[in-house]
Amino acid sequence: MATIVSAPDLTLTHPVTSIGLPSGGRLDAAAVLSLRGPVATAVADGPVLVLLDVSGVDGVSPSGIAGLLDLLRVVRSRGGDLRIFGASTAVQHAFTALGLDAVARVYGGHDEARGLLASRAS
Repeated sequence: MATIVSAPDLTLTHPVTSIGLPSGGRLDAAAVLSLRGPVATAVADGPVLVLLDVSGVDGVSPSGIAGLLDLLRVVRSRGGDLRIFGASTAVQHAFTALGLDAVARVYGGHDEARGLLASRAS
């Protein structure tokens, strides 16, 4: 099992990369594979804040969660962070059911994930 590195405190001086999953899509192995290239490019030059929009996700598979955790590990191991945002009942349910809130959280929107807004109460 992959080890998750704790999230660093990133300031707005770090580069920000935004990635979105297609509307009506699933967070599954294929979706995670499509994210690997953009995430690898983003972290190639050092710490970066990757914002992942899951608002269009209507289904989640176990392989999608495993792949997402691996992407999180990759970004954090390079000193960055992967922040998930968007109103997706499927993603929120998966995070709650699997207890993933201790590893990562789902932010309400882009500005909150980026740190431009005060975060919601946990």
